[in-house]
Amino acid sequence: MNKWIVKFMLTVALLFSTAVQAETFTLLTEALPPYAYKSNGQLKGVAVDIVSQLFRNAGFDYKVRIVPWKRAYTIAYEQSNTCVFPVQRNQEREAEFHWVSPLLITQTAFYTNANSKVEIRTLNDVANLNIGSYLGSATAQYLESQGFKVEETTRDEQNILKLKSKRIDVWATDVLVANYLLKQEKLSKEIKNRLAYFSTLRGLACNKTASSSDIDRLSDELRKMYLDGSVERIIKKYSD
Repeated sequence: MNKWIVKFMLTVALLFSTAVQAETFTLLTEALPPYAYKSNGQLKGVAVDIVSQLFRNAGFDYKVRIVPWKRAYTIAYEQSNTCVFPVQRNQEREAEFHWVSPLLITQTAFYTNANSKVEIRTLNDVANLNIGSYLGSATAQYLESQGFKVEETTRDEQNILKLKSKRIDVWATDVLVANYLLKQEKLSKEIKNRLAYFSTLRGLACNKTASSSDIDRLSDELRKMYLDGSVERIIKKYSD
């Protein structure tokens, strides 16, 4: 083979390799403390910290953006090199993305005012109650699929005010979110966890054009983060 042909092929290969290495993932999440929020102009939170360390460990370039949840989900579904997190995995969502999971294992619970006479021992006990959740959440989707009445807000913290003013009977939300928001509002004694009714996996959901090798690499790095205690340390930082 002529030397100039070999040189040309090597140049093309080098350019292609450089382009692949320079590829940047866009990672979308919603403003949902303590998973993701802005503080002094910086993005932080349990999920943001886990995902950021994950991509650094894997050696991938990335940028994290906070956008409304439904928009984040739609963009990740439609655009290549884009992921959304932390997404609750369910049957409906499973086939729509490539998954790196679990970023977190979380609990969902029902909350009421501390002086409420409502007794909640099973899921069926909320069947005739007005339940508050937020738009696009897997919690709302699940309860609605079971035939329960759910009033959705654009932001989960709005349900605290609705509960205090008795516009809803019960608030269905993630336990870590509830603990954080109630602590911020100094309402931990006034609103109580009545029943944690299921645990769920929250993962990184990536557009299906993502390569299997990239997903495998991220999954391997996530396993290492669990084994070396990195995930546990990040969660503890935001739970104390």
